[in-house]
Amino acid sequence: MAVHAHPDDETITMGGTLALLGDRGVATSVVCCTDGKLATIVADDMPEETTRPRLAEIREAELKEACRILGVSEVNFLGFGDSGMAGEATNQMSGAFWTTPIDDAVRVLVGHMRRFRPHVVLTYDANGGYGHPDHIQTHRVALLATEASGSPLYPDEGDHWRISKLYYSAFPVSWARRISEFAKQAGMEPPFGMEDPDQLPFLTPDELVTTKVDARAAIPRFRAALRAHHSQIGEDWPQLTLPEEVVGEFAYEHYQLVISRVRVSLPETDVLTGIESETEG
Repeated sequence: MAVHAHPDDETITMGGTLALLGDRGVATSVVCCTDGKLATIVADDMPEETTRPRLAEIREAELKEACRILGVSEVNFLGFGDSGMAGEATNQMSGAFWTTPIDDAVRVLVGHMRRFRPHVVLTYDANGGYGHPDHIQTHRVALLATEASGSPLYPDEGDHWRISKLYYSAFPVSWARRISEFAKQAGMEPPFGMEDPDQLPFLTPDELVTTKVDARAAIPRFRAALRAHHSQIGEDWPQLTLPEEVVGEFAYEHYQLVISRVRVSLPETDVLTGIESETEG
């Protein structure tokens, strides 16, 4: 189960992983916490005045299409409102995910976990990757729900289900440095808009990265899923502008394993390490 804040986060952070799991016949569930209605509209053919009133509906359809491309088994929406970027007045709007009582959100997610019964949960770190309020709240809710799912809490949400592993998505410092160096050698602009990759707010120290998934086989579907998020992702997106063979140099998705109730040996190349032996037992 991948727990995300907005439509498109699932593809950007772990689209390749989801596609590869689908190829293996693994059941996957994407849970989206908010409606994404406050996002910037980048598509030239989607005028602000006519698109904004329908943006939540549009983004829901985009997410469903991206997940279809990636082979995701099911998509669920928790139904909370987009909170906007950090410090915006919209953070305090009625219905915003950022101000939703944590217990209410955890309860709903526990219900999905006990129904779907995932062995592995994937979400963000404590900073939500880059400090977005909805990402931070998603981290809190996913972490608490992962623990609560196997506890006596929320008895009305179904039978207890113990989750075996919890991961945070990660973008290693070394990965960003390598991409930046490659761009310089090729005479290209740095793909993240900063000359010094160490200053990027969403990077993870390499020593915290436990798991590296080779997602090169999923590049065509990953790119198609990015394009499915038409309102949010333009053709100037870094993974769409580079030739496929160049993208392949960096088509690895990284994670930090933070909870494991099965035996693992680190580093890993698969988020399901240890799960097969547990299910067989």
